[in-house]
Amino acid sequence: MTRVNRTVRDFENAMLSLLEKVPFDQLTVDQICQEAMLHRSSFYRYFHDKYDLLEQTFDAQLNTMIADKKSTDQIVDSALDYVDQHRNLFHHLVATKDRPGIHAEILQIISELILKRSHDGSNDLVIQAVAKSDQPELMAYMISGSINGAFMWWEKHNYDVSKEEVAKFCKQQVRNITKIED
Repeated sequence: MTRVNRTVRDFENAMLSLLEKVPFDQLTVDQICQEAMLHRSSFYRYFHDKYDLLEQTFDAQLNTMIADKKSTDQIVDSALDYVDQHRNLFHHLVATKDRPGIHAEILQIISELILKRSHDGSNDLVIQAVAKSDQPELMAYMISGSINGAFMWWEKHNYDVSKEEVAKFCKQQVRNITKIED
């Protein structure tokens, strides 16, 4: 895992903190800098724009979330726990006028993370399925679209379906995708 400097981490934390309160499409670089207590020039030293910061923030969060997970089931549980604990953040991320753009960004971030892991020889069933696929990039996008869709669906339904029920469904679909039987 790459080491991140304190300034980047401060911007990432500012993004996460603001997303708990403000929709992504309403966030400005000035607000992010103010929250991080850093100057705009520092922001542009590390990021092209708020989308670039979002991508790096999600990449860091996802890597942290799945770093010590050995199985797909553990990853699903960890991801659902994270979403459950940060409902406001996800609401503000998906409840945006820029819906197609933000979802495409999230899709790309998850896909790239899956592809990176497929080159590292992970024991995870999903990652193995991607690595063995004739079209690994297409497979990664299909899987990340499923993940993104499940989280959007859960948020759209105001989390009325229990986390355990969503986890059970997601785990079964992973088994279906990877052709592994119970």
